[in-house]
Amino acid sequence: MSRLKSIEVVAPDALTGDDIAAWEGFTARRPDMIGPYFDVRYVMDIGLSVPDAYVARLRDEAGEVAGFLPYQIRGRTLQPLGAPLTDYHGIIGDVGFEMDYRLLLKTLKADRLEFQGWVGGMEPTARTLSVVTQIADLSDGYDAYFAKQKALHHKFYKNLGRCGRNAERDFGGFQFAFERVTPDLLQWVIDQKRQQYARSGMHDVFGCGWTLKLLSELARRQDEGFGLRVGVLREGNHLVAAEICLMRGDYIHFWFPAYAEAYHRYSPGIILALKIMEHGAGMGVTRVDFGAGGESYKHTMTSPAQTCLEGVVTARPLLLSVVGDVVESLSPRLKSLRLSLRRRMRVIRACETCPKGRRHALQALIRRGFSRLRQPIAAGAVAAGAVNDNIDL
Repeated sequence: MSRLKSIEVVAPDALTGDDIAAWEGFTARRPDMIGPYFDVRYVMDIGLSVPDAYVARLRDEAGEVAGFLPYQIRGRTLQPLGAPLTDYHGIIGDVGFEMDYRLLLKTLKADRLEFQGWVGGMEPTARTLSVVTQIADLSDGYDAYFAKQKALHHKFYKNLGRCGRNAERDFGGFQFAFERVTPDLLQWVIDQKRQQYARSGMHDVFGCGWTLKLLSELARRQDEGFGLRVGVLREGNHLVAAEICLMRGDYIHFWFPAYAEAYHRYSPGIILALKIMEHGAGMGVTRVDFGAGGESYKHTMTSPAQTCLEGVVTARPLLLSVVGDVVESLSPRLKSLRLSLRRRMRVIRACETCPKGRRHALQALIRRGFSRLRQPIAAGAVAAGAVNDNIDL
C-alpha cells in the first residue's frame, strides 16, 4: 500500500506520455472506473475549455506517480473538473493508495473539496450523502433486457407501447438515428435545455459560455468507441428528441436528454432511450448508465448498481462536525431546503467565474428561495438512495 507524499500541479493538456500510460494503467485495474469520465482523453479534452482547470499529480513515499486528481478551483474551493457537467470523478489511482486530503487542500491552497458522483474511498471525516447509480444491463442482449424490465414494470411498458402506437397512427411514427454530434444538433439540445431551466427555475448551466465550449470540444474528437454521440428521433424533417451520450467502449452514459414539448404526449424521451439501447446492444454495448438518483422513470428502465458519494471534505473537520450537528437538529423541511440550497450554490459556483454572473445567479436563487418558503415541500425532496442526510454540502 502506498500513501501520498507530495503533489505536483499540471495543466490537463500538459500530461506527459508517462502520465497517460500511468493513468490508463490505474483505470484498467479499477472496474469501478470503466466509464468515460475516467478516461484521460475526457480530461485532456475538457481541460481546454474549463476555467482554472488542473490535474494534481500524486506521488508516494518512493517518489513514484501513485495517482491523479483532475479538478477546477473556484475561489478556495476544489471541484470536479468540468463540474457541474461531470457526473462521476475520484482519485485516479490503485485501490490501496492512501490519500491525505489535508495535504491536498494545503498544497492546492484550498479550504474545501466539494464532490458529487465520487467513486472510491473518501476521508472518514467528510460529510457525505450516498447515491446509487442506475444501470441498464445489456450484457445478455437487448431482447433479454427488455423482457426482464417489462415483466417487472408491466403497466409502464404497456403505456409506453400505447404512446408508440399513437405516434404511428398520428404521423407514421418516429425515425431513429444514432449519429455524431454536429454543431446544429448540439445547439438544438442546448436550446431545449435552456428553456427547461427557465421553466423550472433551475440555474442555466449553459448561460456562462464555457460549458457549451466544453461539449463542442468533445464533439470534435472522432475516436472510434469514445466521445460524444447522439440518439435522435425525427418526424420527417423535424427534430423531436435527442439524447447526447458520452461513450467509451461498451459503456454509454446518457448525458443530456431533450425533446420538443409539442410531442410530450408520445413520451419521446423514453422511446428514444430504448431505441439507443437497442441500437447500442447491436454495437456491443453492455452497460447504459442513466446517472445517480434522479427521475422515477429511471427505476423502470434500470437496476441499482454501484454507490457513489456527494459531499464535502474541509481543512477544518472539527468545524464541519459542529455544523453537521446543527444540521441534524433541523426539521426535515429545513434540512431539505438547506440541501437544495447547497446544491444550487455548488452549481452556481462551478459555472459562474465572473462577479456579474455570480451576482445575477445569486439574486435569482434568493428570489426562488423566498418563493419556496411559502410552498409545501413534496416528500422525497432529498435524493433517492440517501443513507446519511446529516451532511454539509
